[in-house]
Amino acid sequence: MEELNEEKFNENEQPISNQEGTPTEEVVTNEVESAAEETTVVEEPAAEEPVAEETTETEEAAAVAEPITEEPVVAEPEETVVEAEPETCECSNEDSCTTKAPKKCKIGIIIAAIVAALAIVVIVLACLGKFSKYPGFKKDRHTGIYYKFYGDIHDTADMPKTGDLVGFLFSLRAGDSTLIPMMPNEMIMDSIYEGDFYGALRMMHVGDSATFVFNGKDFFQHFMQNTEYPFGDAPLYMDIMLYGQMSKVDFEKARAEYETSMKQKEAEEGEQILKYVKEHNIKAQPTAEGLYLITNKKGNGAQPQDAQTVTVHYTGKLLDGTIFDSSVERGEPFSFVLGSHQVIPGWEIALSQMHVGEKATVIIPSKLAYGERGNYGIPPFSTLVFDIELLSIQ
Repeated sequence: MEELNEEKFNENEQPISNQEGTPTEEVVTNEVESAAEETTVVEEPAAEEPVAEETTETEEAAAVAEPITEEPVVAEPEETVVEAEPETCECSNEDSCTTKAPKKCKIGIIIAAIVAALAIVVIVLACLGKFSKYPGFKKDRHTGIYYKFYGDIHDTADMPKTGDLVGFLFSLRAGDSTLIPMMPNEMIMDSIYEGDFYGALRMMHVGDSATFVFNGKDFFQHFMQNTEYPFGDAPLYMDIMLYGQMSKVDFEKARAEYETSMKQKEAEEGEQILKYVKEHNIKAQPTAEGLYLITNKKGNGAQPQDAQTVTVHYTGKLLDGTIFDSSVERGEPFSFVLGSHQVIPGWEIALSQMHVGEKATVIIPSKLAYGERGNYGIPPFSTLVFDIELLSIQ
């Protein structure tokens, strides 16, 4: 058998006849053919050697046409070969791929390139705010806050952190309506909810100006004492200019110093009142609340009662004589409803003891005035002196 196989494979370059029953032009004896047939029939069931496939002329022709390097195995149907082909091309050289695989490789590469290009376009447009829910605003992927910064970003300046004290100007607006313009100082706290006002402040550097977009209902619920948001589902815009920041450590230090100073001022206030009374030769005794009422001109009218409207002229001074407010200088008397807490407690006490037409000087300790908070032009723990004239009662 081995000799016959060698002979057959050496005939690869000889032309193959189209005549049925004549495998080649070379004359082969009937004995050799019979021996080959018998050998083929005997060896075929064993299927131990691959050369036993040469039982038909079609298969023999296929063997001649195929490269010698092909493994001499039983030819599988074309469908089986197709199923065995890889669905995708993993090779880098198209020449080494099957006929269909290079096309798949090319299609896959093209699709991947298109997807990558689209991804880049989407990212760029998103950064430019083109796909933003609010045109012109970008969305912070960490907090979900929509924002827009103006001018230069002061990226080398400090950024507020939880616990820092900051100074900023801000206004709230919805549509064309401005709701609150203010200049407050705020303690930076942990965010009350995701994407809130404190989260927006922590996105800024000192010196930055920006506008942030919030859900109006959430903002009013948490920061406006549950006040109902009057604009339905319309967004709330906050314009902020961050002009100052103090770290938590520095703030705690400053607060401790301030509290020590306030305690000292509170302790000194009593001494300052006694000194003022002595220097001005005041003979009146303080009331149970610690207030001094010195009558300069008696009045002949009635005393006011709670819920009555009183009209007065007044001039307010500090103990050192500094005037901080005066209706006399404005030329406009001041009216209010007694007992309605429209004025400081010291005024309520003093006027309830005066008569219409009376003029008096009233020394009011800070606990009956503005206390540790102070007021515009009035320092904390300041004793106040008022010259008051009760004009009328209604």
